[in-house]
Amino acid sequence: MAKAITEHIELGNLYSEVKKIYSISILYFDLGKGNDYLYHGQNTFVGVHTGDFLEVTTKEKDAIVHKLPSEIFPEYFLIRVNEFNKVAVTPLEEWIEYFKSGIIRPDTKAPGLEEARRKLVYYNMDKAEQLAYDEHVNALMIQNDVLSTAAMEGREEGRQEGRQEEKIENARTMKSLNISADIIHQVTGLPLEEIDRL
Repeated sequence: MAKAITEHIELGNLYSEVKKIYSISILYFDLGKGNDYLYHGQNTFVGVHTGDFLEVTTKEKDAIVHKLPSEIFPEYFLIRVNEFNKVAVTPLEEWIEYFKSGIIRPDTKAPGLEEARRKLVYYNMDKAEQLAYDEHVNALMIQNDVLSTAAMEGREEGRQEGRQEEKIENARTMKSLNISADIIHQVTGLPLEEIDRL
């Protein structure tokens, strides 16, 4: 936990910038006695003699920020997979059911489980099937890249055609105002022969 905390704070930063850390342990073995499948714990510091809760105070400029240790110290969640014998109702319970049985229900709505199902399908393929699937995905990516590039080129070509039409229209307007072909050429960049034909 200390390593996780130090990885998320830069050297010289204030302690008020310490990131909260959550530790989640998925246990497939018995750890003590208890009837629940999910346990939560966090650090609280109680005065041995006074019974009061310790508050952490940090001074930042002229402001004083009070925090309970529980607001900044790590929180621990223990998921005892073997103790889960309920019907999964919440997204967390659907995940725990998956951890226990390895089965993902077809009607799952739990975030991430649909992605996990796709990964499971992939990892249950043999090497030849995985290779064929990877080649198929690569072919799709190349196809999408080609289509995307063609669309961009088409849009650019359309913009250039639009600019050319705009130049011609401007040249026609200037010509109708009896502006010389040389000036029209300088303004629009159109060749003199094309300006003469307008």
